[in-house]
Amino acid sequence: MFATLTARPRLLATALVLAAFTGLAGHPTLAESVGADVWNVAELQESLRESTDVSSQLDTEGGAVLRRIAVKEALVDELLAGRAPLAEVTTKFTELNAARAEYLTTIRAFYPGATDQEKMARNVISFALLRAPARARSALAQRLDAELNQMIAPSGTH
Repeated sequence: MFATLTARPRLLATALVLAAFTGLAGHPTLAESVGADVWNVAELQESLRESTDVSSQLDTEGGAVLRRIAVKEALVDELLAGRAPLAEVTTKFTELNAARAEYLTTIRAFYPGATDQEKMARNVISFALLRAPARARSALAQRLDAELNQMIAPSGTH
């Protein structure tokens, strides 16, 4: 019989396909692991739909993050140019971050300060210093430290 199969390539190919199909049908986990479990089309379609939904949600969230970054960069540009004070930019950063509680948690963990406003202002300062040209950083740091001190000073001392 083997001699007959090898003499006829189509018959051999058909026999191999049938053997493979029988093996995969008899061992569903093997078929699933090699992606050949075609009898689970409904499950595969549901999995594809869920993946598409997750991808769409990530695209939406990614777009929101990019918009928030663009707004923050514009605010920092205004701060660097001296057209917006640190207190105003800090307030706007706080508003932009309000929808994401994890941002405030991170800012609380990484920036020193007695209040969330001070910690957020220090976050703004770090953004600004990173964006400033190296030759301007020292003067910018002094200016922003002075503004920060005015922000956090007790209200009776201004």
